[in-house]
Amino acid sequence: MGMSVRSYRKKLDTTKYKEGICRVGFFESSKYEGGKTVASVAAANEFGVPKDSGERIPPRPFMRPAIHQNKTQLIETLRSKYRQALKDNEDTMKVLNDFGIKVQGLIQEQIINTWEPPNAPSTIKKKGLNAPLRDTRVMLHSVQHQEEEIRK
Repeated sequence: MGMSVRSYRKKLDTTKYKEGICRVGFFESSKYEGGKTVASVAAANEFGVPKDSGERIPPRPFMRPAIHQNKTQLIETLRSKYRQALKDNEDTMKVLNDFGIKVQGLIQEQIINTWEPPNAPSTIKKKGLNAPLRDTRVMLHSVQHQEEEIRK
């Protein structure tokens, strides 16, 4: 029988046990040339923009599928890594950093693998290629992760 998280906590060097949060996605500092935030472009592509707004963008979900398709594995990995960190008395913020890197990679992989729906013929003509979400690669390279300690 394994030890519970509570029993691990009693044996911890409390300077290494920290509670935190990990955010993965697009942050306000990431911008396209001209100042438009990558986060706003990513949201428009993730959820789509209706035609009546003046610019029709069909939904091309890439963040939700990246998480949904890997949800069980991500939860199990996070749980296992936390238990191991607690058992080995290691810094738990490193677990969040490793988790952020993993999720960041899954989102980037989904961006690379998203081809549907294809760009409109007018978009292809304007950009010179049919590569939804990655014609400039700015969005792909702007996926980031951040960890934040919420309790010491």
